[in-house]
Amino acid sequence: MGNDINNIEKDGARAAMILFHNAARHVPAYKKFLKTNGINPRRIKTFSDLSSIPVMDKRNYLHKYGLSQLFLDGRIPAMAYASSGSSGKPTFWFRGEAQEEKGARIHEIIFSKIFGIKKDEPTLVIVCFSMGIWIAGNYTLTACRRIASNGYAITVVTPGMERDDIFQIFMDLAPHFKNVVLAGYPPFLMDVIVAASSKKILPRRNFYVLTAGDKFSEEWRDSLCGLLRIKEPAESVVSIFGSADAGILGYETPLSIFVRRKAMINKNLYEKLFGDTDDVPALVQYNPRDIYFEEINGELIFTARTAAPLIRYNIHDTGRIIKYDELRKLLKVLHYEAEATHYGLNQWNLPFIVKKGRTDVAVTYYALNIYPENIKAGLEQRGVSKFVSGQFFAFNKTIRQGKKQKLFVEVELASKVKPSGKLFEEIRKSIVASLIKLNSEYRKLYSALGQAALPVLRLIPFGDQKRKSNRMGGVLVVAGKKSRILGPNNQ
Repeated sequence: MGNDINNIEKDGARAAMILFHNAARHVPAYKKFLKTNGINPRRIKTFSDLSSIPVMDKRNYLHKYGLSQLFLDGRIPAMAYASSGSSGKPTFWFRGEAQEEKGARIHEIIFSKIFGIKKDEPTLVIVCFSMGIWIAGNYTLTACRRIASNGYAITVVTPGMERDDIFQIFMDLAPHFKNVVLAGYPPFLMDVIVAASSKKILPRRNFYVLTAGDKFSEEWRDSLCGLLRIKEPAESVVSIFGSADAGILGYETPLSIFVRRKAMINKNLYEKLFGDTDDVPALVQYNPRDIYFEEINGELIFTARTAAPLIRYNIHDTGRIIKYDELRKLLKVLHYEAEATHYGLNQWNLPFIVKKGRTDVAVTYYALNIYPENIKAGLEQRGVSKFVSGQFFAFNKTIRQGKKQKLFVEVELASKVKPSGKLFEEIRKSIVASLIKLNSEYRKLYSALGQAALPVLRLIPFGDQKRKSNRMGGVLVVAGKKSRILGPNNQ
């Protein structure tokens, strides 16, 4: 930030090139990957040559080679954590010193340059992400501990998703600090804040919110700010775009938040940024010196110096890259440039990511992935399968003026089967049992939220075309066919 954007992007391109050659020499798995795909690394001399290298992902690279082969000289890094895969069995990832330093640096930027927290101000960070083996909680904890070692008056407490512990912290600990930073998944934070507000136990402190994992609407941001008495949403509620594979990929800034909020009231700006979609994408910025993004066939591909070096890696997120100069020109044409200067137009001179959805058929719910297989297994159980057609539709939706997120599952009944209360309970019980058994992240969520984590089940009569025509974005599963993503209002 504050540097010329062209120099930043050139430095990012050079870093990607250096990473490629370093991995080609010192990472056993990447040597084999290049050889299998007929790539001679000595012929990759310019950054444009990198476009000839095959794109990697979990299936063709990370899950194909032995664990120790993925790291520089076969050395397994110091920190391990997990994400839940499509089978519900955790996939383990690793984090080294460089990644933790990067995470701390980005958190410090958010705390100091966005939230405006000074080094000597007593600040309590309440980590409400899942703890244990999952990345978000322990990564946030590590970053904050490093910031504290740099001289910040930061104290971290890690209740995870234990609501009673969070409430106790609000009452007994938070009043002793000038600032309170809440870090957690958007829907869970909203649940906690609404409950704490009704209990009248929210301390009167300078509140800041750090989220990750889920997109949310600007109405959600406004609702949260209202409950926490936050006056400036663009400088107080920030979302991080990250992944288990690579940690932090980008983050919201006052500028990106300003632009997204203006897009909500300016149709022309909305269409230029997001295209024709009713599902408002996230808008974040990133530093090319940390991570180099490409846009290929509507998917976001990146090259990053992670513990297991990732070169042209596809996490199957859809979206686009917008250069800083391109966005600045757009703001000027639409007469927003002067107003944008108040939100750091000259300071946040970094490229933007429009992050839409995923192409690997998963529904996001409380920042965890619900895969079709997790639900399908419940519908295939004896005593249930004969009553359903095998088709179902899963999606998430915010209700109660954006304050509550729920998982919806619409199950089509078999021909001539009529819905009943007993059948409803049997099907929901089977789906929930399957989710708990097969999805370790949902199991953790259910243990924290109980009945509130249950999906909303709808039984659809066989062949009900009217219901099908009103579907919003989600995952559609039809017996005997491949699962597929539906965008908003797609059939």
